[in-house]
Amino acid sequence: MRRYLYLLAFVFALVSCSSSDKVLPKEKMEKVMWDVAQSSEFLNGYVYYKYPEQNRAALNEAMLQKVFKIHNITREQFNQTLDYYEKRPDELKAVVDSIVSRQKKALGRDTSSLSSPTVTKDGAAAL
Repeated sequence: MRRYLYLLAFVFALVSCSSSDKVLPKEKMEKVMWDVAQSSEFLNGYVYYKYPEQNRAALNEAMLQKVFKIHNITREQFNQTLDYYEKRPDELKAVVDSIVSRQKKALGRDTSSLSSPTVTKDGAAAL
């Protein structure tokens, strides 16, 4: 689960701001972000492991372009939508929570037994 949050953070860092004024609907953005996370997982978990000499930046860019093409959107639309949600943290949280929930279902996990990390007295994170 944390890995997907890191992947989503990576997506935010990977794409730059844009000037487009078209924001994707929430449901479509969830699907796009899901596919971005899945493609990143594939690259990180398989491609980079099996072929470490590959140009990661080029592969990331190619994979993002494939996701954008599948969803019939542009980088500008995606960037504008990211910018929109970054300014509305509550809405962004709902999108990310939906993706995390979808991942848990895909893995067949019982989400009721999973808890958020807590901080112990010594400052260490505990699950």
